[in-house]
Amino acid sequence: MEQVFKTKKAGTWQYIIIGIVILIMLLSACLGKNWAIPALAGTIAPFFLLYSRIKTLYFIKDNGVLEIKPGWGNKICVDGIRKVSYNPNAIGIQKVKIEHAQGFVMVNPDKPLEFVEALRKIYPNLSVEGFELIKN
Repeated sequence: MEQVFKTKKAGTWQYIIIGIVILIMLLSACLGKNWAIPALAGTIAPFFLLYSRIKTLYFIKDNGVLEIKPGWGNKICVDGIRKVSYNPNAIGIQKVKIEHAQGFVMVNPDKPLEFVEALRKIYPNLSVEGFELIKN
């Protein structure tokens, strides 16, 4: 049976920082600052990237394929998974590294322990590291 996992929600602080930056640039644009409009345009791409990451879904299929469907864009299909590791100190929001036949992919499921257990059911010889560091 196919299992679906959502991406862990971004921290409130990320939305607050983006909101403050946009507000400062809007106010600067209203005050006639020449740099404000290009800078405001530069904040749009990070906002949409964050939105896409938040809307990413992970589908673990019965045939052993992990399908990663981002908020927009092409889905990624991963099979031949060999190792899954969790690194709480990883830079960025993606903490789970999945090594597979073609390389590796970084993901951020909302329930990492359940996610790795679902992968273990399909790949019984899966090497798993670092998940004992997750605090419930």
